[in-house]
Amino acid sequence: MLGILFFAIGVMYTPGPVNILSLNSGAQKQFGAHIPFCYGVASALGFWFFLLGYTGSVIVNDTLLPIIAGAGVCFILYLAYKIMSSKVENTGRNETVAVLTYKDGLLMQLLNPKSMLVVLPVTAVQFPAAGIDGVWIAVWSVCLAALGFGAPLAYAACGAYVSRHIRGNTYLKGMNIIMGMMLIAVAVDMGYSHVYLALTSQ
Repeated sequence: MLGILFFAIGVMYTPGPVNILSLNSGAQKQFGAHIPFCYGVASALGFWFFLLGYTGSVIVNDTLLPIIAGAGVCFILYLAYKIMSSKVENTGRNETVAVLTYKDGLLMQLLNPKSMLVVLPVTAVQFPAAGIDGVWIAVWSVCLAALGFGAPLAYAACGAYVSRHIRGNTYLKGMNIIMGMMLIAVAVDMGYSHVYLALTSQ
Protein backbone atom coordinates (compact mmCIF):
# COMPACT_ATOMS: atom_id res chain seq x y z
CA MET A 1 0.00 0.00 0.00
CA LEU A 2 2.96 2.32 0.49
CA GLY A 3 3.57 1.87 -3.22
CA ILE A 4 0.25 3.59 -3.92
CA LEU A 5 1.25 6.59 -1.82
CA PHE A 6 4.74 6.86 -3.32
CA PHE A 7 3.38 6.62 -6.85
CA ALA A 8 0.65 9.20 -6.20
CA ILE A 9 3.09 11.65 -4.61
CA GLY A 10 5.56 11.16 -7.45
CA VAL A 11 2.97 12.13 -10.05
CA MET A 12 1.00 14.78 -8.12
CA TYR A 13 4.00 16.76 -6.87
CA THR A 14 5.83 17.09 -10.18
CA PRO A 15 5.35 20.32 -12.19
CA GLY A 16 2.15 20.48 -14.19
CA PRO A 17 -0.45 23.12 -15.08
CA VAL A 18 -2.10 23.07 -11.65
CA ASN A 19 1.19 23.33 -9.78
CA ILE A 20 2.52 26.05 -12.11
CA LEU A 21 -0.58 28.15 -11.46
CA SER A 22 -0.18 27.57 -7.74
CA LEU A 23 3.46 28.65 -7.79
CA ASN A 24 2.43 31.85 -9.54
CA SER A 25 -0.39 32.47 -7.10
CA GLY A 26 1.97 32.20 -4.15
CA ALA A 27 4.49 34.48 -5.85
CA GLN A 28 1.73 37.07 -6.35
CA LYS A 29 1.12 37.11 -2.57
CA GLN A 30 -2.25 35.38 -2.90
CA PHE A 31 -1.53 32.31 -0.76
CA GLY A 32 -4.66 32.55 1.39
CA ALA A 33 -6.93 33.29 -1.56
CA HIS A 34 -5.53 30.25 -3.37
CA ILE A 35 -6.73 27.68 -0.82
CA PRO A 36 -10.23 27.27 -2.39
CA PHE A 37 -8.48 26.46 -5.70
CA CYS A 38 -6.59 23.68 -3.89
CA TYR A 39 -9.87 22.32 -2.52
CA GLY A 40 -11.22 22.27 -6.08
CA VAL A 41 -8.20 20.27 -7.23
CA ALA A 42 -8.66 17.81 -4.36
CA SER A 43 -12.38 17.44 -5.09
CA ALA A 44 -11.69 16.62 -8.74
CA LEU A 45 -9.08 14.03 -7.82
CA GLY A 46 -11.37 12.50 -5.23
CA PHE A 47 -14.13 12.31 -7.84
CA TRP A 48 -11.89 10.51 -10.36
CA PHE A 49 -10.51 8.08 -7.77
CA PHE A 50 -14.00 7.31 -6.49
CA LEU A 51 -15.56 6.95 -9.95
CA LEU A 52 -12.82 4.88 -11.56
CA GLY A 53 -12.19 2.94 -8.37
CA TYR A 54 -15.68 1.51 -8.59
CA THR A 55 -16.12 1.37 -12.37
CA GLY A 56 -12.59 0.60 -13.52
CA SER A 57 -11.64 2.03 -16.91
CA VAL A 58 -15.10 1.44 -18.42
CA ILE A 59 -16.17 5.10 -18.23
CA VAL A 60 -12.92 6.84 -19.16
CA ASN A 61 -11.60 4.93 -22.17
CA ASP A 62 -9.26 5.62 -25.10
CA THR A 63 -12.08 7.31 -27.02
CA LEU A 64 -13.03 9.73 -24.26
CA LEU A 65 -9.52 10.65 -23.05
CA PRO A 66 -8.60 12.82 -26.08
CA ILE A 67 -11.86 14.77 -25.67
CA ILE A 68 -11.14 15.41 -21.98
CA ALA A 69 -7.56 16.37 -22.83
CA GLY A 70 -8.70 18.74 -25.60
CA ALA A 71 -11.03 20.54 -23.23
CA GLY A 72 -8.20 20.70 -20.69
CA VAL A 73 -5.84 22.25 -23.26
CA CYS A 74 -8.39 24.97 -24.05
CA PHE A 75 -8.94 25.72 -20.36
CA ILE A 76 -5.19 25.93 -19.68
CA LEU A 77 -4.69 28.31 -22.61
CA TYR A 78 -7.53 30.47 -21.28
CA LEU A 79 -5.90 30.64 -17.84
CA ALA A 80 -2.50 31.41 -19.42
CA TYR A 81 -4.07 34.33 -21.30
CA LYS A 82 -5.78 35.55 -18.13
CA ILE A 83 -2.50 35.51 -16.19
CA MET A 84 -0.38 37.11 -18.91
CA SER A 85 -2.87 39.90 -19.62
CA SER A 86 -3.57 40.73 -15.96
CA LYS A 87 -2.48 44.06 -14.50
CA VAL A 88 -0.30 44.33 -11.44
CA GLU A 89 -1.48 47.14 -9.19
CA ASN A 90 0.74 49.63 -7.36
CA THR A 91 0.39 47.64 -4.17
CA GLY A 92 2.42 44.88 -5.74
CA ARG A 93 -0.50 42.49 -5.62
CA ASN A 94 -2.01 40.86 -8.63
CA GLU A 95 -5.72 40.79 -7.93
CA THR A 96 -6.42 38.66 -10.99
CA VAL A 97 -4.74 35.63 -9.40
CA ALA A 98 -7.39 35.63 -6.65
CA VAL A 99 -9.96 34.81 -9.36
CA LEU A 100 -8.62 31.24 -9.33
CA THR A 101 -11.47 29.81 -7.30
CA TYR A 102 -12.73 26.41 -6.19
CA LYS A 103 -14.52 26.08 -9.52
CA ASP A 104 -11.31 26.82 -11.45
CA GLY A 105 -9.41 24.16 -9.52
CA LEU A 106 -12.23 21.65 -9.95
CA LEU A 107 -12.55 22.18 -13.70
CA MET A 108 -8.83 22.27 -14.34
CA GLN A 109 -8.15 19.01 -12.52
CA LEU A 110 -11.20 17.28 -14.00
CA LEU A 111 -9.88 18.13 -17.47
CA ASN A 112 -6.20 17.54 -16.70
CA PRO A 113 -4.83 14.40 -18.41
CA LYS A 114 -2.20 14.27 -15.68
CA SER A 115 -5.02 13.21 -13.35
CA MET A 116 -5.41 10.06 -15.40
CA LEU A 117 -1.67 9.33 -15.10
CA VAL A 118 -2.17 8.77 -11.38
CA VAL A 119 -5.82 7.68 -11.20
CA LEU A 120 -5.91 4.93 -13.85
CA PRO A 121 -2.84 2.96 -12.70
CA VAL A 122 -3.88 3.23 -9.06
CA THR A 123 -7.52 2.24 -9.57
CA ALA A 124 -7.00 -0.36 -12.30
CA VAL A 125 -3.81 -2.02 -11.03
CA GLN A 126 -2.74 -1.01 -7.52
CA PHE A 127 -6.14 -1.09 -5.80
CA PRO A 128 -6.91 -4.67 -6.94
CA ALA A 129 -3.34 -5.80 -6.23
CA ALA A 130 -3.57 -4.48 -2.66
CA GLY A 131 -7.02 -5.97 -2.13
CA ILE A 132 -8.66 -2.57 -1.82
CA ASP A 133 -12.36 -2.84 -2.57
CA GLY A 134 -15.78 -1.95 -1.19
CA VAL A 135 -15.79 0.91 1.28
CA TRP A 136 -11.98 1.02 1.29
CA ILE A 137 -12.02 2.44 -2.24
CA ALA A 138 -13.90 5.46 -0.87
CA VAL A 139 -11.47 5.76 2.08
CA TRP A 140 -8.43 5.66 -0.19
CA SER A 141 -10.08 8.10 -2.61
CA VAL A 142 -10.43 10.64 0.20
CA CYS A 143 -6.82 10.08 1.36
CA LEU A 144 -5.41 10.46 -2.15
CA ALA A 145 -7.55 13.56 -2.71
CA ALA A 146 -5.96 15.03 0.43
CA LEU A 147 -2.55 14.43 -1.16
CA GLY A 148 -3.87 16.25 -4.22
CA PHE A 149 -4.81 19.21 -2.02
CA GLY A 150 -1.29 19.37 -0.63
CA ALA A 151 0.50 19.53 -3.98
CA PRO A 152 -0.76 22.91 -5.25
CA LEU A 153 -0.66 24.27 -1.69
CA ALA A 154 3.02 23.34 -1.42
CA TYR A 155 3.79 25.07 -4.72
CA ALA A 156 1.88 28.17 -3.60
CA ALA A 157 3.86 28.20 -0.35
CA CYS A 158 7.09 27.93 -2.34
CA GLY A 159 6.04 30.86 -4.52
CA ALA A 160 5.12 32.90 -1.44
CA TYR A 161 8.53 32.20 0.12
CA VAL A 162 10.39 33.32 -3.02
CA SER A 163 8.26 36.47 -3.36
CA ARG A 164 9.31 37.67 0.10
CA HIS A 165 12.83 38.20 -1.18
CA ILE A 166 11.92 40.02 -4.37
CA ARG A 167 9.89 43.21 -4.55
CA GLY A 168 8.42 45.38 -7.28
CA ASN A 169 5.62 45.34 -9.82
CA THR A 170 8.06 44.64 -12.66
CA TYR A 171 8.99 41.36 -11.02
CA LEU A 172 5.34 40.41 -10.52
CA LYS A 173 4.47 41.20 -14.13
CA GLY A 174 7.51 39.23 -15.28
CA MET A 175 6.36 36.28 -13.20
CA ASN A 176 2.96 36.46 -14.89
CA ILE A 177 4.54 36.32 -18.33
CA ILE A 178 6.91 33.48 -17.43
CA MET A 179 4.16 31.42 -15.81
CA GLY A 180 1.82 32.12 -18.71
CA MET A 181 4.44 30.92 -21.18
CA MET A 182 5.02 27.80 -19.10
CA LEU A 183 1.30 27.08 -19.16
CA ILE A 184 1.24 27.51 -22.93
CA ALA A 185 4.16 25.07 -23.23
CA VAL A 186 2.31 22.58 -21.02
CA ALA A 187 -0.86 22.99 -23.12
CA VAL A 188 1.05 22.43 -26.38
CA ASP A 189 2.75 19.32 -24.99
CA MET A 190 -0.57 18.07 -23.60
CA GLY A 191 -2.33 18.68 -26.90
CA TYR A 192 0.36 16.83 -28.83
CA SER A 193 0.76 13.89 -26.43
CA HIS A 194 -2.83 13.33 -25.33
CA VAL A 195 -4.89 14.62 -28.25
CA TYR A 196 -2.93 14.55 -31.53
CA LEU A 197 -1.04 11.29 -30.94
CA ALA A 198 -4.11 9.62 -29.43
CA LEU A 199 -6.29 10.53 -32.41
CA THR A 200 -3.71 9.67 -35.08
CA SER A 201 -2.94 6.27 -33.52
CA GLN A 202 -6.57 5.13 -33.61
